[in-house]
Order: sequence, then structure tokens, then C-alpha cells
Amino acid sequence: MRRFLAVVAAVGMVAAALLVRTVIDGGSGGGSGGAGGDGSDDTTTVVCGPDLRALCEALAAADPTVRVVVEDEADTVARLAADGVAGLDADAWFTVGPAAAVLADDRAAAGLPPLALGGTSPVLARSPAVLVAAADRANALNSACPTGVTWACVGPFAGRPWTEAGGQPAWGQLRPGLPSPATGAGLAVWSQAVSSQTVAVDLPALWARNDLDDPAVSGWFDALATQSKRAGAAAGDPLSRFLVAPATFGVVGALEAAAGPAVQRGAGRNAPSLIYPEPVVSADVTLTVPAGSSPEEVLDRLGRDRVEQLLAEEGWRVPGRPDAPGVGGGPPLPDTSGLASPGSLSYLQERWGAAR
Repeated sequence: MRRFLAVVAAVGMVAAALLVRTVIDGGSGGGSGGAGGDGSDDTTTVVCGPDLRALCEALAAADPTVRVVVEDEADTVARLAADGVAGLDADAWFTVGPAAAVLADDRAAAGLPPLALGGTSPVLARSPAVLVAAADRANALNSACPTGVTWACVGPFAGRPWTEAGGQPAWGQLRPGLPSPATGAGLAVWSQAVSSQTVAVDLPALWARNDLDDPAVSGWFDALATQSKRAGAAAGDPLSRFLVAPATFGVVGALEAAAGPAVQRGAGRNAPSLIYPEPVVSADVTLTVPAGSSPEEVLDRLGRDRVEQLLAEEGWRVPGRPDAPGVGGGPPLPDTSGLASPGSLSYLQERWGAAR
């Protein structure tokens, strides 16, 4: 019943999501998929998660027939999980994380038939979840977390004076910044965070949704979510805010794809540091297409080599492509993403939304 109510509530976001899409598209409405996604034969409509904005805008800049819609993965899922939606209303859906699998799970939980899709590509690129902190703050956390800096260790210090975590009184409170799990990057960061906490309390590393209701996890989760949200608009993309105003957060969660190149460009004695927490969790880029099409066909239309090159240049780890500066550190990536199940990820988003 809880999952059903969550899906029903999510449908309420449809109108807002469509308004955002209209603004981004310059007033053009979405279609029903297939050629052009908007009824035309010469337009390729591409929906992209916000972490892939640069990729998709570069594709559009190189090809005027490509029309880009940037939308949080959770908003796209909510829209496509609504009753009466029959298929993907675009030619391509680039996502970070298993958005298509979450969509399938949400529709099943609501008693709706599977959405007609043409399939999802193999993983195109990957990026691990990391923590980012100024060098002096990272040194303090290393002392406070002798077994390794993870969100499980950071959580109890959230909102408390830095002095309790080995920091300086002038630093004030330790403010964590975890991005909203409505995006693929945020979902990977939060899933990794929960994994670190469930390991800390001797629960399975690959957590399940009922773990979030365990008192040893739920209070820790709510504290982190509440502290992150107190940053207001900056909580939507804490890394960007941190890079402009480091004092906003003591430590932020991000993907290496965004943080690695940015940290590499940093200079000075207190430049930010990247921390690769255990267990390793990666955000994986895939392409989902509507029924009647195939991922390979759409990739060929967009230019597979160009897509891979752009992803690598933006900081993603792409097989056979050189890593961008600041990318490739930490332990090796596991064979799989390490994310929880689609149902557990959907419940995580629900729990984050309820945190105050």
C-alpha cells in the first residue's frame, strides 16, 4: 500500500514536469515517441538526466535535428508511471542509474502494465560515488573515521560542531551536502551512503527497503537528509555550491565525473580532496528507447563515437577511452553498480522526500 500511495503521489508531479519540459523545449510539446518523438520525421528528441546535460547539449549543438529535454530521472519516471501512459514520448532517454528498471518496478507496484519500450543499452559509461571536502576538513575526517571516511561515520557529526570531528572551532558546524536522489547522481550517492551504514550495523551490504526502517538506519538517514535540505536551493546540487562557496558544506557527495575534473582544476593549499568511500557504488549511463526502435539504432543515429568521446571528456569512465584529468582514482570499480534493487531505490526517494 505504501508503494502504491507513493506512486499515486508522484503522479501529482506530472503537470509540473510537463511545464518544465515546455520551458526547456521552447514551447514545443512532447509527442508519443517514434520518429522525432514530436510527430516529425526529422527530429530526434532526447530526454536527459541533469548529470548528462553537457552531453546532450553538445549533441544538439552538433546536429540541429536533435531536440533536448533535461529532466530529473525521478520526474521522468513519475510521468511515465502514470496510468494511461503507453510508451516513451521521445526517441532516446539517457539516464544515470537504473531509471528504466525503477520505472518498471513502480508501474508493477501500481498494478499497471509494463511500459512498451524498445530496450535499454548496455552500460555506456560509469562513475563512482565520492565524497569531497577541503583538504583540512578531509584530514580532520580521516582522524575522526579511523576505519575510513564514509557517510556512516560522517552522519553522527552532521549538524554538530566541527570540534567533535577533530576540526577547528572557526569551522562552525559540520554541514553535509548530499544531492537529491531525484537525480541519478544523487541516487548513487544516497545508495552508497545507506550501504555504508548497513554494513556498520552488521546488515547486508546490498541493503533492502526494510533496512531504511531499522532504527539504527532510519534516524541516521533522516538526520543526513534534514541537514542536507537545510542548505535550501544549494541542496539540489551541493557540489556546484561547494565549489563556489566552500564554507556552505563541510563535506559533499557527488560523482567522480563531476568532482574529479573540478578538483583537478583547484589550486591552493586547501584545495578540495576526493574521498572514495567503501563500499564502492557506481552510477552507470545507459540509453533507453521507445518501442519500435533499438538502442543500437539510436546510438548510430546520434553518433556512437561522438557520444563516447563526449562522455569521456565530461569525466565519465568509458571503456577504451582515456580518462579526463582527475578521473580514475580510488579502488577498481566492481563489475556491477552496487546499487540496491529498483524497489529499494524508489523507497529511498520516498523517504528522502518525507524528511524535514
